[in-house]
This record gives sequence, structure tokens and C-alpha cells, in this order.
Amino acid sequence: MRAFCSSANLGPGYDIVGLALNAFHDIVEVELVKGDGRAEVVDVRGPYSNSIPLGERNSAAEAARAALKLAEQRLDAKIRIWKGVPPRRGLGSSGASAAATVRAIDILLGGVLKDEELVKAASEGERISSGSAHPDNVAPSLFGGLVVIGREVLKFKPDFEFLLAIPWIDVPENKTEYMRNLIPKEVPLDKFSKHCLHLSHLMLGIALNDARIFGEGMNYSFIDECRSRSIPGFDELRRRALENGALGVSISGAGPSILILCEDCPRVSRVLRDEFKRIGVPATILEASPAEGASAL
Repeated sequence: MRAFCSSANLGPGYDIVGLALNAFHDIVEVELVKGDGRAEVVDVRGPYSNSIPLGERNSAAEAARAALKLAEQRLDAKIRIWKGVPPRRGLGSSGASAAATVRAIDILLGGVLKDEELVKAASEGERISSGSAHPDNVAPSLFGGLVVIGREVLKFKPDFEFLLAIPWIDVPENKTEYMRNLIPKEVPLDKFSKHCLHLSHLMLGIALNDARIFGEGMNYSFIDECRSRSIPGFDELRRRALENGALGVSISGAGPSILILCEDCPRVSRVLRDEFKRIGVPATILEASPAEGASAL
């Protein structure tokens, strides 16, 4: 089962908007055997294999246990992972593993889980890695394209092109939880109003499949405003990208990766490479398109 990486929030859509991207993916194999609902990762390979511990205490195993419980199945899951999504970069690495695991289990059980149950089970895996069961990475990795998560999962297939700028800087081991704690508990009314305005643009751009409106929505979030100080050169990188034709720039998930919506990706990519070189930060810049959901290979 393959599941792609994802970018969450896209500016103001904190914990409710996520986008699957074809830049990286995980591959998961699941074997179900008679048991009592236990799950464990028995093998991890791939370029980022050191990011998932073997055993029961990881996002994939936790998601598997949740899926088996929702399906009311007294089975055990043995999970093997090829880890291709880099961890702690804001690309939904743990979410991709959890999504692929849950989808594999549901297929083996004959498709008994509803979409909302798939999201709920996979989100439980996120609790292990970030301290909260947020759905904005697992949902796009499950269903593909762009999703808006509320009482139900709304799915869209935007015809947009993106860049991912991935700075290879040191981040805390518990990076997602750390970055979530940077968000203030109270927000001034003027910033809240501006955030809502940009969220409205984001939603309208999704509904109309309009990249320019969508990009305008990406360009402000009081959450990005708080988190950007943790990404060297973020403000200047965003300014240079927008000056050279980018339509929208936001932090990808909890960062440090940056998501850029653009029409002329090669031009913006060159500008960003030069800027990262100028500030002395090693970075990878990739073109990325909306990806499909978790599917069997």
C-alpha cells in the first residue's frame, strides 16, 4: 500500500485543510493474524527507516490498533514499512505511514470502515508523534488531492502546481508538538479578522479551482506568523518568491518546509535556490503536484 506525503494548513487552514503531494511516499505491507487487536511494526526499510521504531509504540501501529477496534476485529497486525517520506520536515511523514496502514487493513477486511472512521483511526497514529490526533495530514494521504475536514471529509482535485522548499536545518525531536506550542492561546481581533479573510480566499479558491484566489488565501496566517521565526530567512524567501511570480507561500504543516504555489515553477525555484545559498542554508527544492490517495501497488 502506497501513501504520499502531505502539506497541512496551507496558511490559514490550521488542522482543517491538507494537500497530498507526489514528492515522497511510504509503502506499507500489513499482515492480519488471529489475536486480540495488537499491532506492531516488524520491519522498516528505506531512506528514512531510522525515523520509525520497531514494535508497538509508533504511528503506524497505533493507527492499526484503532482501525481494528473500530472494525470490531479480534486480529493482530504485523506491519512492514518502506519509509520514503522524510521525518520532521512538515510533510506528514507519520501521517503517510498511518494512512497506508489503515487503508491496507480496511482492504483486507473487505472495506468495512467509513471515510470518517479511516480518518479517525489514522489520526490516532498522529497522537504518538505529535501529542494530538490531528487529521490534516492523514486525510489527504488517505484520499488524495486536497481535503477540508469537518464533520465530513470534503475532497477536491485542484489543478495547481507547487514547489516544496525543504531546508535541512536541525529541528527538535518532538518538532510537531513543539511548533504547536508556539501558537498563542489568544489572538488580537485584527489578526483574527485578517486570518478569516485569507481563509475565505482559500476556501473560495478551492471551490472555484482558481489558483490566484487560492494563493492569496495562502499568504497570511497568524499561525505562520508565529512559527516563521523558527525557519531561517522565511520572510525574505517568501518576499522573493512572490516578487518572482509565486501566487502563494505558506509553511508546510509545522515546517520547516515551505509550500509555494506558482505558475512558473522553474523561475521561482531558481530564485529560491539563490536565496538559500545566500543565507547559507542547505535546501532541496522540488516541483510537486497533487497526488492520489493511498492505494495498492
